[in-house]
Amino acid sequence: MVLEKESPFPSYIYNVEKLRSLLIKSYNKNSSISRALPKLFDQLKCLRSLDLSWGSIKELPKEIVKLINLRYLNLSNNHDLLELPETLCDLYNLQTLDLTRCGRLQKLPSGIGKLLNLRHLDNWETFGLRSMPKGMRRLTCLRSLKEVVVSDGCNGNKTFTLGDLANLSYLRGYLKIRGLGNAGDVTEGRKAKLHNKKDLFGLTLNFDSSTARMCLEDMILEALQPPGNVERLEIRCFNGPILFPSWLNSSALAQLRHLTLGNCRNWTLLPPLGELPSLESLQISNMNGVKKVGEEFLGLRKEEGQTSTPSSSSPMIAFPNLKSLRFSNMVKWKHWINCEIPSTGVAEMDNAIMPQLQSLDLQSCGKLKALPHYLLRLTSLKELSVDWCPVLAEYCQKEWPNISRIPNIRLDGVYVQRSSH
Repeated sequence: MVLEKESPFPSYIYNVEKLRSLLIKSYNKNSSISRALPKLFDQLKCLRSLDLSWGSIKELPKEIVKLINLRYLNLSNNHDLLELPETLCDLYNLQTLDLTRCGRLQKLPSGIGKLLNLRHLDNWETFGLRSMPKGMRRLTCLRSLKEVVVSDGCNGNKTFTLGDLANLSYLRGYLKIRGLGNAGDVTEGRKAKLHNKKDLFGLTLNFDSSTARMCLEDMILEALQPPGNVERLEIRCFNGPILFPSWLNSSALAQLRHLTLGNCRNWTLLPPLGELPSLESLQISNMNGVKKVGEEFLGLRKEEGQTSTPSSSSPMIAFPNLKSLRFSNMVKWKHWINCEIPSTGVAEMDNAIMPQLQSLDLQSCGKLKALPHYLLRLTSLKELSVDWCPVLAEYCQKEWPNISRIPNIRLDGVYVQRSSH
């Protein structure tokens, strides 16, 4: 049922007492929905599925407790919803609660731990949440939880901690953990046992915080090793020292396909990401400490005493499956160092670095001077985009004979060359 902006709520709905499923939407902020809810909850006690998304609801009435048979409740995209009533926690049969994009929601009810049958809590983009109730640790049936918020500890032991994640053993799909900079104890990171959650395929570790503890962030990041089969990983707003976590390597993340690194401002070098065998997409942004990118990025730097010459039976390849590479807002980055991998033949050398790269996107890298030769040799590269990189744009014009072999080239939003295929 979709209501227009000025449409009254249809009264006949109250009389369908055996109704099991009800979907009500209003994309034009119809206020009659909120006024109708108390009576609706009183009359339709057989409801098992209720969709109130896009309902312009500011407050969910406490009478919702009367819907004791409710299994599914969708409150997504109610952008003005500030809080949920404690009576919601008496809906013991509830299995799915969708709060997606309830951006002003400030807290979850403290008794949420009573919803022992809850399997799906979709709280994506609930930016107003600054903590989660301690009772969340009791929701051991949870299969999906979109976001975990680590609080600053102001409420003592009343809030959900990083270590409480260990209780949620069956989480699967995608999980975002934000507020990691608030974590005050590295043991909490170890207790979380993220590496044991084998059904997670996507993970975001966001260190945004109200009270940054830079000295601890490197240890916390080290403790939060993802499961080995994770395919998507984002690390954002990491303020710790320049050390990379030891698990950011080929053996620990053999199935990683998509990686995003953003706002890791103290890193002066990039991790050896070229070692990741399955990586297909890489986005790096706002690394304000990085001034050059070289062999360390490709994973070619060797310890003293090690040989850098690969065997003929297993030639070294950096970024063997990378297809898309994007750098943005790298304000101090000047040099992209040309590197060569020792090989036994010319054909091997041409395919030793990013042999499958198709798209290269550079945005707001104002000091970057040039592209490395190994990129210009790639026959796989189909798209080059250079936006707001004035020095590099000038370089592209000077090196046009070498760059023009790329079928699609865009400079500052305008295609200067475009393939018809």
